Amino acid sequence: MSKLIITSLFLAISISFIYGCSSGDSETASDNYYYPDTQNILFFGTWELNLEITSNVSQPSFAWQATGLKYVVITVFDSKINLKKNQIANPEDAVWTWNTNMGRGREGNIGFSDGRDMRLGVIQDTVTPLNPGVYYISAWAYDDNYNLIRSSKEYRFEYNPSL
Repeated sequence: MSKLIITSLFLAISISFIYGCSSGDSETASDNYYYPDTQNILFFGTWELNLEITSNVSQPSFAWQATGLKYVVITVFDSKINLKKNQIANPEDAVWTWNTNMGRGREGNIGFSDGRDMRLGVIQDTVTPLNPGVYYISAWAYDDNYNLIRSSKEYRFEYNPSL
């Protein structure tokens, strides 16, 4: 009989712990800024998208296993990517971007020239060579209903084409 009480008590504590973690903590956490180097992937609750960066060339290129998803984005920032409520809080720090709607490159493998410059969070019609420096890069993807479902880690990228 005491074994049944202990098992029931353990089950009740486990359920309370799981419920508490899934309800209160995520609401509080989503109100804070995140620095992706402290978490596994950029956006909480998404599946990982593994991004590879080729940097020892005149301009970087990017590769990942093609997802087949409708909308995939890669963005280069000149400072760490900040999130608030699972959205990018510093789009003005983006300097370059590519997405599947641009019609350049192919999902899963793109060159820097396939993307476009960004200024103050707005995609431009130009693509300017990347200057040497430190950048932060991430990729994310949406399904057909524009639900965010995949994201990469934030990668710190030191670009120096003369090396």
